[in-house]
Amino acid sequence: MPTLDPYAALGVPRSATREEIARAYRAAVKRSHPDTGARTSPAQMARINEAWRILADPARRARWDREHAVALSPPAWSAPVVRPGPIRPQTVVAPASRMDSGWMVAAVVAAIAVVVGGIMVAIVMVAEAPSRTITYLGDQLRFEYPDTWSLTEADGGPADDATGHRVVAHLTSFSTGADERCLTFSERCRWEGETLPSGGASVQVIAWDFGPPPDPSPTADMLIGGEPAVHAQTTVGGEMLSAWWQLSPPGFPDEWIEVRAEIRGGDLERGRRLAELEALLRTLEFVDGR
Repeated sequence: MPTLDPYAALGVPRSATREEIARAYRAAVKRSHPDTGARTSPAQMARINEAWRILADPARRARWDREHAVALSPPAWSAPVVRPGPIRPQTVVAPASRMDSGWMVAAVVAAIAVVVGGIMVAIVMVAEAPSRTITYLGDQLRFEYPDTWSLTEADGGPADDATGHRVVAHLTSFSTGADERCLTFSERCRWEGETLPSGGASVQVIAWDFGPPPDPSPTADMLIGGEPAVHAQTTVGGEMLSAWWQLSPPGFPDEWIEVRAEIRGGDLERGRRLAELEALLRTLEFVDGR
């Protein structure tokens, strides 16, 4: 198997800076994303992501350079790969089970109908929610959010800790008092765990002004603001869901935006709030052109 040359995979010279490598990675991901009509194979996309993983970290990059003193020729797989037609999977005949009985099938179908009905109700409720546009970061960031939510912008001052973190805005799906808003990064937000009302969501938009992001590897299958983004979510304690999105622009890799969310409620309530938040992120724009 040919050795992966991360420089060739991203189309950059060995002398490229980290910022040049980041731009090349974002461009490669955008060219390969299904939304652009690209027919990129999973293997080629994996090579692009692996190249970024190696070159984004100074220690891994230095180790690779030491181990490969002579630049490799661009491998044959660096050319665009045409995805073959669909391959029919081999049919596997499973042994008979209790699911083959009529009453079990009926019970499963009924359960699926209940779940689908609940999801459809949540989608309709979200779709009917009106929205409006708010601008952040000195006209650099804009997104739409339901007008049933409350939003408070920070004062736009300098970062409030030594690492360059600064809260840009705090959103809640419920009403809050002036002294209940989470606008300081160095102070823990009061709306966590059981302090959140049932069905409530608390969201902080945070600017990171310098240094590499905690997770330097955006995923190729998620675009926010036209750029690759990182997303993670966990459910804690049954009713609690914590989620965050790391958005590469506006100055990736040295400046970026992070969206942190705490949501409390049953499955349907959490699903509705998460859908509202994901709809918000889909409208996000970085309007300074970077």
